[in-house]
Amino acid sequence: MWISKKTDYATRAVLALALAPDAGALKMHEIAARTHVPESLLEQIMAQLRGAGIVRSERGPHGGYRLNHPPEDVTLERVVRLFQGPLAPIACATRSEPEPCPMEIGCTLLDAWREVRDATIAILERKTFADLARRAGGPWLRHLPARGKGRGSARPR
Repeated sequence: MWISKKTDYATRAVLALALAPDAGALKMHEIAARTHVPESLLEQIMAQLRGAGIVRSERGPHGGYRLNHPPEDVTLERVVRLFQGPLAPIACATRSEPEPCPMEIGCTLLDAWREVRDATIAILERKTFADLARRAGGPWLRHLPARGKGRGSARPR
């Protein structure tokens, strides 16, 4: 499975929101700076995430974007599927409306492709943004307050 640039950017944006101190709202330019995603693309991505109910936007001086659900309730599978569509490695192995194939009867490849699909989905379903935030390091933590200072820790628990 090949992840598109847009999917990569979307997962970065959601992770940045999961890492926001005290689950605060982040402005578009803050998300762009933290994720190294061009603001012009980020605007489209955030609109799609908002439309899917993954994030919400808030107006006002303290407004911006925040997760619409706790990070432990948002899986990598949900975000990837939103931007990638079906997660099967080949059209004949999708769960809904597989593409017809003249080789399907007795095809041993189909079983292998279904196994790849199921393994991919299982991995993505297991990964929540709370898990990813807990394990984040390096540049992901650059914009966060030091641990033990302020209200709560820098990373979600």
